[in-house]
Amino acid sequence: MIRKNWPVLASFYVVLLLAGCQQAGSRQGFYTSPLLAGDEVEVLKTITIPTGLARVYLQHGKTMSYSSTDQYAPFCYFLLRDPLPVEQKIKPGVLVVDLVWLDETSLNSEWPVRVAAATLALGSSRSPIAYQFYISLRSHWQAPVTLVCSGAFESAAAAQPIRLPQVREVLGDYAEVRVKAPLTGQ
Repeated sequence: MIRKNWPVLASFYVVLLLAGCQQAGSRQGFYTSPLLAGDEVEVLKTITIPTGLARVYLQHGKTMSYSSTDQYAPFCYFLLRDPLPVEQKIKPGVLVVDLVWLDETSLNSEWPVRVAAATLALGSSRSPIAYQFYISLRSHWQAPVTLVCSGAFESAAAAQPIRLPQVREVLGDYAEVRVKAPLTGQ
């Protein structure tokens, strides 16, 4: 059994070794967050979250609903804790990055759709994935806000986390990102 699976086991251990070489809190590496604890997001214009929702999406410097986003291009959204029966606003001011974590999400589609997409793309039938950074923001004047920034949905082999220049392009004139230490390798 081990002789048959040695390439898989070797690959697994190489991935573990490489993942261990990345420094926590570093701005280097493939899975590096564009923002780290202590960095700042300055909201420049009031961001309105529609009635009954807890989030608003941004892409190419414009606010929009989820259904209007292009999932195959980077996007972000500001997420509040609860939807309310009235509009909610994120007012201009500085929000400090408190915590950042990475998650992977996938587009789920029915089997016939995946087979058709795989046939057209000449790739695998696995659903496209995207890496999303959840960025917890704090301030003294605003209820807790989470900024979620996603790279474009791609095949598992091609998917990449969103990078700082992409975050800035996505947020446009709505928010400015200030990092405390220079980014390397981005």
